[in-house]
Amino acid sequence: MEPARPNHPSWRIGKAADGGAIWLKFVGPTPTDELRAFIDTLTASIPTSHARVVFDLRELNGYNPEAKQPIKSWLLEHKLTLEEVTVIVPKSGVWLRMVTAAIGLAVGVKIRIRDDVNDVEEAVTFVTASHAS
Repeated sequence: MEPARPNHPSWRIGKAADGGAIWLKFVGPTPTDELRAFIDTLTASIPTSHARVVFDLRELNGYNPEAKQPIKSWLLEHKLTLEEVTVIVPKSGVWLRMVTAAIGLAVGVKIRIRDDVNDVEEAVTFVTASHAS
């Protein structure tokens, strides 16, 4: 997977070449003022049913606690649309595992947490998506 230029410096949203999973890649932390644009772009990117979403946090080098609530709210709002949510964390990302597990419990969405992407990584084309500012 060779990503194209990011939508924003701290995040990008791509789609698998086969039309499968929506791939969310973060290089972070994501600044608070970019959260609305991220959520809007994500919402515009997901299908109306059976959505597979991969949060790739391997390059997240910091955590913005203000990002937690918008992500939780988005997961709750789209819970019935989501078929599968996977979060990829670096092997050393114990704190990311804990935050991800807590969010999954809070919103009632089963989230797979992985540190080996061999079975989930796909060919992803990152696109620059338009969004409401």
